[in-house]
Amino acid sequence: MKKPIKGGLVRYDAVLKDLFQQDHPALLDRLTGGVKMRHSLNVEFTAVVERRADLLLLLKDESIFHLDFQSENDRDMPYREGIYGLMAGQKYRRPIRQAVLYTGQDRMRMPDRLDLGEIQVAYRLVDIREFDADALLRSGHPGDYALALLARGGTERLREILEKASRLKGPQRGKVLTQLVMLSGLRRLREKLTMEMKSMGIAKYVEDHPFLREIRAKALAEGKAEGKTEGKIEGKIALLHNQLAAKFGPLPKWARLRVEGATPAQVERWANKVLTAETLEETLGKR
Repeated sequence: MKKPIKGGLVRYDAVLKDLFQQDHPALLDRLTGGVKMRHSLNVEFTAVVERRADLLLLLKDESIFHLDFQSENDRDMPYREGIYGLMAGQKYRRPIRQAVLYTGQDRMRMPDRLDLGEIQVAYRLVDIREFDADALLRSGHPGDYALALLARGGTERLREILEKASRLKGPQRGKVLTQLVMLSGLRRLREKLTMEMKSMGIAKYVEDHPFLREIRAKALAEGKAEGKTEGKIEGKIALLHNQLAAKFGPLPKWARLRVEGATPAQVERWANKVLTAETLEETLGKR
């Protein structure tokens, strides 16, 4: 778009940008399909220094499989997947498949697609509890034992999972027990896991490993603090829900989901807005 000339560059793009922004030519309406412009937006985007996907695999059909692991609900997940998908496609020039594996404790409530008009993003969104712990334990693959803890029915089969892990040989045994210690925090099971390991006589494994011992101690302390914090946040969310319902009537689904997935900062901001806002969308933003 830029043509070298003596003394510098002719900025054709700057000229065209100003023309379209200020003069609103008829061609603009043609390009937008007849949809009128409301106003110009900031065209500067934050520079991305580095992005790293959780897992990229080349499959036998020559496609790329991108897998993300998510332990918390993130309403912006479709945007993230769209960015990663495009970057992977540009780099490898192959068909891209995408999936997000949700491992969190709370109910999964993220969208699995995004419709931005001519830009569409879609991916598989899978809650690990869609898989049965028993099936994973019967797979014969040691790596499935730790995942079984997070799967459906896994928390009730903690002892069975530990028994299978403890019967493994050599480094594999240590690896799976380490995975279980780490992943147990996703189900708030570290205290229970420690008690089970003590009763089975394998708690010494954790005590003999400084790293795991430190992880467990920090996790237990954080878990207690997190429990208090979560209680406060849930109370504020419930109060905000009641305030919105009292002012605007029963909340539609989009509003309920937005409130339930709110961060503490959003709850505070919306609680202040509801006092003066005249509509639900003015408080929570457009649906």
